[in-house]
Amino acid sequence: MTHRSENPNPETDHNHDEFEDNEITELIPALYSKRVIFMFCLLFSTIFGAVILMSNLNSVKENKGKWQVLLFALLYTTGHAYTVFNFSTTYIGLMLNLGGALILTEYFWNRYIGMEREFIRKSWTKPAVVSALITVPLIVAAVLSTQ
Repeated sequence: MTHRSENPNPETDHNHDEFEDNEITELIPALYSKRVIFMFCLLFSTIFGAVILMSNLNSVKENKGKWQVLLFALLYTTGHAYTVFNFSTTYIGLMLNLGGALILTEYFWNRYIGMEREFIRKSWTKPAVVSALITVPLIVAAVLSTQ
């Protein structure tokens, strides 16, 4: 508990506190972790991990990287879909998701966010709910279309 009675002008002290809070939040961005991006690629697909990484790049004002990640994700997902539909084996989709996860987290993250950047971890629950709301109907439609 902070006691403020020593300060003759609490308004000045309050402004100083706001400045420090703003300075800290500007220096340390809130980002989704590499682990979250990696898991979204594995569980959903590379495009979902790319969207989360693009959100991070937007937070750190890295526009060039954001567009490169988008282009990569679109091309990779197209190649992934082509490969899965034409050369379907049991594990090929998972292996391609693993490859996409490694490229996003080890190449794009390290290049545009940096290996040593400090950040506050953002919660993964909201993107997980959105991803599930997109993915589950697609899976249901795919299963129903094969019956």
